[in-house]
Amino acid sequence: MDKLWPTLLILVVVALVFVGMWAGWRRIRRRDAVLVVPSALQSQGDTIVAVSALHVATTRHDQPLDRVAVPGLAFRATARVTVSTGGVTVAAPGEPVVAIDAASIVGGGTATWTIDRSVEQGGLVLVAWRARRTDGDEQVLDTYLRVAEPGQQRALLDGIHSLADTDERLSTSGADDVAHDTTTGDEA
Repeated sequence: MDKLWPTLLILVVVALVFVGMWAGWRRIRRRDAVLVVPSALQSQGDTIVAVSALHVATTRHDQPLDRVAVPGLAFRATARVTVSTGGVTVAAPGEPVVAIDAASIVGGGTATWTIDRSVEQGGLVLVAWRARRTDGDEQVLDTYLRVAEPGQQRALLDGIHSLADTDERLSTSGADDVAHDTTTGDEA
């Protein structure tokens, strides 16, 4: 009997933690339900680069701790990332394909951290892009990808930079290099 009450108390606390996590995730899903993520590019075009990468997270622009929960980008997953002249596609097994048209790409660069992940300097590839909202407005999102091979990471960055609106410069808290200078990996 001496062990019953502490055991029950621990079970209640654990249950409350899981209920809180579930309620928080539902709130995030409801908040992000206004974001429309296309599943096909308007025009595929020629492939520039295709790599296997870990989709680490997608967050609101310049808020690397504010995860966005949209279909295809809500969870961390290994994905096939393809950059073509028509845009960028992220295809994770079991998830809807996410297609970001070239006109929606705002910029790209490297980052060191985002929610749930911290890596070596410049170890994450950041893709900043505009998502359409159901009310007609747009919202800039940051998608973080982890590419294992440095050569593939550089090729992915070069492909993203070739699509980005070069008149627009970005500043992202978790980002190391989000300007469009493709010659260095130094901070912009």
